[in-house]
Amino acid sequence: MVALVTITLIGPLAIHMYIPIMPTIQQAFGVSTLLTTLTFSLVLFVMAFGTLAYGTMSDKFGRKPVLMVGLSLFVVGSALCAISWNFEILFVGRLFQAIAAGCGIVLARAIARDVYGPEKLAQVIAYITTAYVLGPTLAPPIGGAISDLFGWNAVFYFATGVSLLVVLLGGLVIRETHHNHKRDRGPTNLFRDYSQLLRNPVFIGYALVPAFTSGAFFALAAYSTFLMNDHYRGTSGQYGLYFILLTVGFMSGNFISGRLGTRVSSDYMIVFGCLTGIITVELLTLSVLVIPDEPLALFMPGALIGLAQGLAMPHAQAAAINSEPNLTGTGSGIVMFLHFSAAALASLFISALYDKTFFPMIEVISVLSVCALISGLFANASRKKRRISATT
Repeated sequence: MVALVTITLIGPLAIHMYIPIMPTIQQAFGVSTLLTTLTFSLVLFVMAFGTLAYGTMSDKFGRKPVLMVGLSLFVVGSALCAISWNFEILFVGRLFQAIAAGCGIVLARAIARDVYGPEKLAQVIAYITTAYVLGPTLAPPIGGAISDLFGWNAVFYFATGVSLLVVLLGGLVIRETHHNHKRDRGPTNLFRDYSQLLRNPVFIGYALVPAFTSGAFFALAAYSTFLMNDHYRGTSGQYGLYFILLTVGFMSGNFISGRLGTRVSSDYMIVFGCLTGIITVELLTLSVLVIPDEPLALFMPGALIGLAQGLAMPHAQAAAINSEPNLTGTGSGIVMFLHFSAAALASLFISALYDKTFFPMIEVISVLSVCALISGLFANASRKKRRISATT
């Protein structure tokens, strides 16, 4: 379990540690807000497509070889970012980080399915995510503090060192768990696999729940970093400290899901989490209108949005992956592809709407939260219909 958590840490190193230094990057290279946000959204976009590749390749070649290639690529990308002397080199380094970063988060779930089976998968994902969130919790304040003290380049030197340790751990501790993989799976079979999953309404409905909730979370995270700089007049380090509230909320939601285990149905947890998210957005709106100059008015309700996501996400991911047991790796890849694609699109879209007010953020988060609830209800209804059909 510890090893599975550790290999997912390259995600926060690529995503969350970069968030508080985006205004500093913008000033250092003299680029626009949209272009700066692109170096953040790029990671999410490429991670999204990378998850498809890693999931499929792990079904074909095995989990460990694919994992080690991905982890090694991340070291290269981090080092390139650290020594970048212009924005173009930084962009290329971020691209390498993005290609690599999807491997840990996808393969940790696939390996968990191999080792623990479908019955305990939701509980295991919840516990993995709870521990994993320590990365997003600590990465922003660490990244902001390192940037304030030593400059933005030092953030990437730190990421390079940590990722080297993760590579060593992955090579020494992680063992192959998918022994019946088939190397002869060609394009026709892969297309059939994707088609089978994408035509499954249960899979699609559950896979879209974490996509929409993650879109809402990352829209809040991306927009609030610029609000901290322009509206609240805070530093990167201060944003990193406030960001802890968001990730603590998310970690708490996952911890609650893990503790509940199988005692509460996934159907209920998914709907409850999505409803909690919608209610919390209304609370956030009221809070920032009543106390517009207090950062806690934004970040405390933001923590509850993270809590709502943590309640729904593990159960939705497990339900999606379990819907096609023979395509665990591919299914996990598609789930994480939708997760990161939605996060990338939401953060990039909301940066284009940035006007130094709260309203674009509130509108985008509200729409995504409602979409998550609709997807969860649709998936629950489809799974119930399938169960009824199977018994008749």
